[in-house]
Amino acid sequence: MAEYRIPEFTLEQRLAAALQMLVPRPDREWGLVAKLARRHCVSRTILYETRDRVRDALTAALRPRAAGRPAPETTLTVDQSFIDRTIATLPLLKGSVRDIRLGLDLILGVTRSVGYVSETLQAAGVQATAPNRGVTVPLPVLGEADEIFQGRQPCLTVVDGRSFLVLNLTPAASRDKTTWGLTYLDLVERGV
Repeated sequence: MAEYRIPEFTLEQRLAAALQMLVPRPDREWGLVAKLARRHCVSRTILYETRDRVRDALTAALRPRAAGRPAPETTLTVDQSFIDRTIATLPLLKGSVRDIRLGLDLILGVTRSVGYVSETLQAAGVQATAPNRGVTVPLPVLGEADEIFQGRQPCLTVVDGRSFLVLNLTPAASRDKTTWGLTYLDLVERGV
């Protein structure tokens, strides 16, 4: 059995040989496969296998596809890689709009602007307002308040120190004592 020096059969040589072998028999020169095998010091079997792989790759690449861009994938596969990526990313995030944007990119591979994230949070806040207004605390509240900012808008955050129930987290137009006083009166009116 002859010794073949396959490592020297380069990608360019394999491609050129396979393309010559893809020419139909009547149009291809007689004895081409044997000639290519001698030239490249490989077996004819390897040449036929290479030709078949090239034919399969070309068929897959040139197969008709649906017109237009592919539809975006709407499912999320939670596998071990996703879980590991999430665990590694979550400690980096501090809850700001920019960190939420970074988390979307690192965890889900989705890029959104800071404005988009901010508007989404504001829309979620508006949706949560009605159910939140119906929440009452049956016990006296140990109120703890702090002024924070969300998207450059001041928010008076009021939390029940015992249950950690967030009683107020609504953006306000300004950050003066009148605005916060009205917020406190609104909480009293709701039974807090």
